[in-house]
Amino acid sequence: MANKKSAQTAKRRAYIYMRLSADKEGGQPQSIDAQRHALLEYAKANGFEIVEEFADSGYSGTNDKRPQFKKMIKLATDESHPVDAVLFYMFNRLARDMRLFITTTGALEDAGVQPISITENFGNGQHSRLGRNIVAVVAEQQSYDTAMMTRKSRRENARQGFYNGGPVAFGYRSYTARVDGEKQRKKLEIIPEVAAVVKQIFDWAEVGRGVRWIAKNLNQSGVKFRGKRFNNGNVFGILKRSIYTGVYHDMTADDYNVKPDISDAIAVPVPAIVTVQQFERASAASAERNPMRSAPHVSAGTTLLTGIVRCGMPGCGAGLTIRTGKSGQYAYYACNDRVNCGGKCPCPSIRREKLDEIVISALESELLAPERLLNLLSGLLDQSDRKRESLQANLSSARAEKTRLDKAMTNLLMLVENGVMTLRDPQLAERIATNRSDLALVVSQIDIFERQLAQGKRRIDEGTIKRFGKLLSAKLRDKDNTLRSAYIKMFVDAVTISSETIVISGRVSTLESGVSTGLPVKPGMVPSFDQQWCRLRDSNT
Repeated sequence: MANKKSAQTAKRRAYIYMRLSADKEGGQPQSIDAQRHALLEYAKANGFEIVEEFADSGYSGTNDKRPQFKKMIKLATDESHPVDAVLFYMFNRLARDMRLFITTTGALEDAGVQPISITENFGNGQHSRLGRNIVAVVAEQQSYDTAMMTRKSRRENARQGFYNGGPVAFGYRSYTARVDGEKQRKKLEIIPEVAAVVKQIFDWAEVGRGVRWIAKNLNQSGVKFRGKRFNNGNVFGILKRSIYTGVYHDMTADDYNVKPDISDAIAVPVPAIVTVQQFERASAASAERNPMRSAPHVSAGTTLLTGIVRCGMPGCGAGLTIRTGKSGQYAYYACNDRVNCGGKCPCPSIRREKLDEIVISALESELLAPERLLNLLSGLLDQSDRKRESLQANLSSARAEKTRLDKAMTNLLMLVENGVMTLRDPQLAERIATNRSDLALVVSQIDIFERQLAQGKRRIDEGTIKRFGKLLSAKLRDKDNTLRSAYIKMFVDAVTISSETIVISGRVSTLESGVSTGLPVKPGMVPSFDQQWCRLRDSNT
């Protein structure tokens, strides 16, 4: 009886650790249940008392980023010495990285805990550790070879036009397009009712709506984002995903585990929800609303002329701000230098609604009147061979500039990827915003040139221009003041007020773009030598 009691006391305490990778390692996956059954049988046969079980499912053994693994090591190496051993089905369940394997087994042994593989017996002699380490080296190489073959298979899958998996962009769903043995090859298709939401988001964004406004209106309409409410983050995430233009770039690493640049990534076609041009215009509008480039009250405000109205008095040039009177009953545009900086600028203050009406009326009569608009856009009606040759030259030049800007954006992103700079760096954020804006301008120009060349002698007629003027006038009279402000800022660069004149100026290229695409589209805010439809020095209203 005493001998039996002594045998029970001699039982060794142990943890068991199990791991299942996200993929089939060597084609022979060992389920968690199968590992547990074998480990418990071994413990029963060899006199181990199992104190606790730890299992990580769907984790790689090449690193220690496994929650149960970390917990097990921390407990096993504690000074209280809770166990005498840790049992594994195979040592590759512990680690498939040689450095991690040696570090972990060393830490366990230093704490007096024996690591035991129940399927690999290396004995207890002086060569047992050597045999264990050789197995670890082989496991690491197998992991490396498997990862390399997996990456090679993924790249080939992408080259054939199939989707490699991962989070599916909002508006799409994956489906099995082909089955090769056990391999189901996926592609993406549009979910019509969800794609309509994505399209609406881009429609709003390209006319100047901010992500906060978009999210608020979608939520008020009861529209959901994967069952949840929209917020600034997921709306912004949708607007920056180029997959919606009909292609996504597979960034699977090469045989040396080096991720490609965006220019070298594999382009996989998918159904488009928006055009490239609309995507670039929305990106440009978003870039202009960036706080690094434009103050939030200018981007999101409902005051019609905020951000473009300025003082025209000699030596001033300050922006005009809003002042209120009689407890907020009245609002005035007033020189910011005088209001907030203590200056003595003599620029007269003017009632907000009065100046707004003057500007809109002037635009309707001096810009959008059929005769005036036809005169400004006469270049679009020019059908001569010389004009066509000029368009082709301009198109080539614009395409070359787009290539340069694409490369510049790639170089900026490489700085982030290589850790040279971060997205929080003010200079980087400003450069990215500027390049996006420049790129939008070039894309807009390319679109104009291509449309004109493709449409030949019928590309744009007088009726098209007149209809465009009526459309724009209607937008300026919309009841939604935020939308009116967004439209006016698309083709008005500045409203300059002095004691005698109010000068409104803008660029013809914006109007040309609007006539060509059907919407008034403002190119990026970059220096331009384009002809203005109202010159600051020789025109006034």
